Amino acid sequence: MRALLLPFLLTAVIGTTACGDDDDPVTPTGGLTLTLGQQTAVVLPGGTAVVPIALARTGGFSGSVTLTAENVPTGMTAAFEPTGLTSTETSSNLTLTATSTATTGGTITVRASGSGITPRTQALTVSIATSGITLLSGSTTASTAQGAAVTVPIVLTRIGSFAGDVALVAEGLPTGVSAAFSPATLTGTSRVTTLTLTPSETAAAGTANVTIRGTGTGVGASTQTVALTITQSTAAGFGFSSAPAALVVQAGQSVTSTVTITRTNSFAGDVALSATGAPAGVTVTLTPASAATGTTTATVNVATTAATAPGTYQITLQGAATGATNVSRTLTVVVTAAGTTP
Repeated sequence: MRALLLPFLLTAVIGTTACGDDDDPVTPTGGLTLTLGQQTAVVLPGGTAVVPIALARTGGFSGSVTLTAENVPTGMTAAFEPTGLTSTETSSNLTLTATSTATTGGTITVRASGSGITPRTQALTVSIATSGITLLSGSTTASTAQGAAVTVPIVLTRIGSFAGDVALVAEGLPTGVSAAFSPATLTGTSRVTTLTLTPSETAAAGTANVTIRGTGTGVGASTQTVALTITQSTAAGFGFSSAPAALVVQAGQSVTSTVTITRTNSFAGDVALSATGAPAGVTVTLTPASAATGTTTATVNVATTAATAPGTYQITLQGAATGATNVSRTLTVVVTAAGTTP
């Protein structure tokens, strides 16, 4: 009897060992999401366009991520900064550069890859034009609690010969979320606007993509995507918004914005305000720096020097309070050369 059982036992042991072989690895549970700040980009011959990129790691994945661009049209180059994102980095910028003789656009595939996870891709439609518009949001993500507003800064760039008005709309809004631009139309030399997204107290919690679309007569539309996350307002805490959230200032001058603090549920404490990310030659002052109980507004003063380099800068405003989750918002500052029209 023992002689008959021995072959059966050996077969069972061999089969069990084979099931654990490395040739049949366990499928990883981690992953990531890839979001482009815009789905379309317009580039002048000899010019550049910048597309912001956001990553979110999911399911326990915490590794590095590599970004690549595929199907780049002839006469154009694509460069990421950074190309490789470490485990703590979640954003990058894709710079598209066209040669002076570039004439043809196309659809570029942006790919994000990491060890042990499925790569993610997004399509970016690129065109070569002598005139057009591009939109840039200060952030590709926004988060707020039910019943509390969040602001998103928007910067418009007119390309080439286009000098017309640009109308702005928000598409794909979740149920219970309202959107308002200030201003809703950028006329003449106007370059910045503030989008305020306000979820109702009954808006469903979760994340949804909101598309910001700018249109002008005689040019192609430009879009930006912002991933809006709404959290339940059951916990005590606060939120804040800034108006305006995008500012234009000449080098050597200063400009202000107003922060409005919204306390939720039973939270009534002080909120300490701070700013980070200001470039050389820019000083950001918040008054008061600590919003005591009952205080709902603070003034943000952005001062520049004559030596401040022109450009578009993203400054992070942060609020911190005991017993509440920290909150951060993006303030976009466009610095123009001294003596130019803001």
